[in-house]
Amino acid sequence: MTTSTVPTTELFAAANQATAHLRTLGEQATDTGRALGQLAVDNYEKAVASLLDAEHKAAETTDVEWVKAAVSTHADLIEKVSEAYVKAARAALA
Repeated sequence: MTTSTVPTTELFAAANQATAHLRTLGEQATDTGRALGQLAVDNYEKAVASLLDAEHKAAETTDVEWVKAAVSTHADLIEKVSEAYVKAARAALA
């Protein structure tokens, strides 16, 4: 049985090439994950805005002042909490 030897420089070159390829794949995966995260935050923001719009409209349709105040206050609270969440999520994805 014959054995062949590969020069050390060729082994290092192959290892460096493989490392560079893995680094590129890792960067692509990170970028894709970040883009998906941004898309999720965008969709969350749109969904909350839609629900808040419906809640504000519902508050306007009632003639009972305390109900109108409670629903409006709830919508305002959810809006503030959602803004903070979106801001934190965008900062984490940056």
